[in-house]
Amino acid sequence: MKKIIAIALSALMLACAFCGCSKSADEKSKQAEKSSEVAATETMETVLNTAEYTLYQNIFYNDTADDYDGKPANKDGIFTKIHDAYSGVERYYVWGYNDQTKCCDWQWELKIDDASSLPPCGSRISVQGTYEVNEKGLDGFWIINPKITVKSKLAEKDADIDMQSMSNTLERVQVINIVNFPDEFEGKSVCGYGRVLDESTLEDAYYDGSWTIQISGDYELPAFGTLVLVEGIVSGGAITDCTISENTIY
Repeated sequence: MKKIIAIALSALMLACAFCGCSKSADEKSKQAEKSSEVAATETMETVLNTAEYTLYQNIFYNDTADDYDGKPANKDGIFTKIHDAYSGVERYYVWGYNDQTKCCDWQWELKIDDASSLPPCGSRISVQGTYEVNEKGLDGFWIINPKITVKSKLAEKDADIDMQSMSNTLERVQVINIVNFPDEFEGKSVCGYGRVLDESTLEDAYYDGSWTIQISGDYELPAFGTLVLVEGIVSGGAITDCTISENTIY
């Protein structure tokens, strides 16, 4: 009888030991998962890559897209999205600058099938996918099956249209959409950047005549030509109820 009890106790202790190991493993797994989470920051990173800019120029301006169709694509840049009112879709991008002047940029459209787990716009990401020539892309070319890894997560802005997370080229596309399809954006909150052209006009941060948008609000206007950040509400294709602050990012 004692022998049977001893065997039973041994079995019980062994079972408890397994339970203890299982619990410890679960705790370690949860700790590892928690430690792998990327903490949100308030400042968007600057990504410079001349090689990407050269590739971008070759594909879109030297007409070499077909040479890359079906080939692997590996990118490191800033994540953002634009609302393409003309096509009625959201478009997603990874982008960066050519060099420190920040006047020239590159951007690759990502074909996103499930947008439920995307990082906040302005986050730095790495992307692995495949180039594809496809007329559904805004420029007829995009990256399909993108696997996105968040390298640094930007705190999400309280804006429906976040142009502050966009490259200069993508902001131009978004502004043109806002101006030409005002009903699509009516009442939406927006933030962006540009130069002060006059008392009621914001223009492209770097290029004269690229785009302008009307602004209004109770703000103290800095000197004409100052690079600023703006926040406001879209109304009639303009940014109203606008606040302005001097920019140190772009």
